[in-house]
Amino acid sequence: MDLDKLYQDLNDTVRSSMNERIDKERIEQIVVSVMSVFENNFYSDLLLYFYNSSKDNYIYAHIANNVVLSIAFATSLGLSKEEIQDTALCAFGHDFGMKDYLDFFQRTTTLTPEETKGIHEHPQKSAEIFKPYFSQRVLDGILDMHECVNGQGYPKGKTGGEISPLAKIVSICDVFEALTHPRAFRGEFSPYEAIKMLIKKKDIIFDKKIIKKFVEFVSIYPIGSLVHINTGEIAIVTASNSQFPTRCVLRVLMNTEKQAQQDGRVINLLNDHLVYINGPVEPQEEKELRTAFAVNMGG
Repeated sequence: MDLDKLYQDLNDTVRSSMNERIDKERIEQIVVSVMSVFENNFYSDLLLYFYNSSKDNYIYAHIANNVVLSIAFATSLGLSKEEIQDTALCAFGHDFGMKDYLDFFQRTTTLTPEETKGIHEHPQKSAEIFKPYFSQRVLDGILDMHECVNGQGYPKGKTGGEISPLAKIVSICDVFEALTHPRAFRGEFSPYEAIKMLIKKKDIIFDKKIIKKFVEFVSIYPIGSLVHINTGEIAIVTASNSQFPTRCVLRVLMNTEKQAQQDGRVINLLNDHLVYINGPVEPQEEKELRTAFAVNMGG
């Protein structure tokens, strides 16, 4: 399958749904196509497209990335096809109510109480948009996307067991996506930094069981992370090994002579015990490397 085309088609479906009309059949078709990519391998290279940044309007890429990551994560959890599709539809529809507030994300100033109130109303607006098209289970997931297990979320202040299971899966993907992409008021965090920030929110925002499963899925060094390895090379994380969060699968990007390796060798740290990760590439160096060596992240 042409992953470039699939990712672009997903973005185009988000864009047309938000700006033209909701086409339920088209949405379901693109979701099923993405599901098929992860059906036999939930570490498909499509995950590397997750780190794309929207060049014009962040919301399209944000939603598309959430669909990709949510499908992959839900697949790793062993959910049924119906459950995975509902998860994907929740990810697709969760932020459509933000359309009226996009200018807030281009500012560097603090929101007013009235503006914050508007933001807090977007889950209901999103659910209302998709009420004629999605099942109640999916709509409940959309409504609960910003609820927190400690009861401090919105719009209803629900706690742990009251929150939709779909929302628990999609919301952690949503926050991880947001943290690893730049906003007008801050730069992006590295995947490694983002996962550490998520772990600190255990039993505050996120259910500890979901945190554990998410870390097992992405590993301490999430897919797409650039890392230093003890051989002196720099590699990109392409997959994780469940239950072994530091023994992931790598593809070498730069050799010990600091030369780019377009077709670098693949190393599975679970099998090669002589190689290990020394640590993540620092954010500024990572940004320079992705530019200098044109790492193929789908864009």
